[in-house]
Amino acid sequence: MKEKKINWKIMVAAVLLVGLFVVFVSPGLFDTTMSQLIMKQSKQATTLNAGHLSRLYVGSLYSGVEMLVGLALVAISAALYTEKKWAWPIAMVLLSIPAIANGYIGLGWLENLKQFPPAYITFFLSLIAFWVLLFLKENDKKVKHLMFWVYTLLGMLGAQGFMLFPHALRVILKSPADALLNPANAVLLRTGPMMFMVVILAVLAIYNLSQRKVAGWYMAILTGAVMAFGAFPAHYARPLVASLVPKGTLVASVFTSTYWMAGLQGIILVVLLLIPSFKALLVDEAE
Repeated sequence: MKEKKINWKIMVAAVLLVGLFVVFVSPGLFDTTMSQLIMKQSKQATTLNAGHLSRLYVGSLYSGVEMLVGLALVAISAALYTEKKWAWPIAMVLLSIPAIANGYIGLGWLENLKQFPPAYITFFLSLIAFWVLLFLKENDKKVKHLMFWVYTLLGMLGAQGFMLFPHALRVILKSPADALLNPANAVLLRTGPMMFMVVILAVLAIYNLSQRKVAGWYMAILTGAVMAFGAFPAHYARPLVASLVPKGTLVASVFTSTYWMAGLQGIILVVLLLIPSFKALLVDEAE
């Protein structure tokens, strides 16, 4: 009982710390990451193109979501302290959002500036707190280990969906005519929205699985399936690009393709969830 109390206090501290960090520190890290990259690539905003604008639009929309997440984490820390049953699933969802989204926010720094993105501080802090809550929650060890792999896969798929949706947006905005006439670009008209849906489904799956609801299992299945059905066509319809490694380092293959690897992860998640014994560990018997 004493250990349980200590675990809950650690979880509360983690949630409150991340919430305060996201409200008061993350905006500065976010602005630095976004503005410096765009300003440098666009020659001080004199040559803005579709890539810059898509990053600016998506990033600006997300910045409001991130502030909401921080305020919500601070707000529910009191409920988590009193061990309200509803607080832990919501905390898990809220912590997953900065970890999912900031992968894209900082990606441009890694690709173009070859530096550690300031926004990745928020990414790692949220991810660590997410895992802390997962392992400190009272559960059987088998359940915790399975939850770690399933939740981490959901987060990875959500993060890649949040990266690949703006990629589709950038390509379409760059040349709407090509998006209509060129099959290699036209595929993104369908797969781009599917990537966006992966993000929504991953967040909903984490929330419902955190309540051990069978709806969470179905949503997790859909997350993996939608990613696979969106990623593989995009990979095979477009030229094979070594997008996971710096240019000139490795020969392009399915193992260096963002789309192909994301589709594979979606299949792995679906296979894991379809194992009856694993489903029994994730879902409440009453469900």
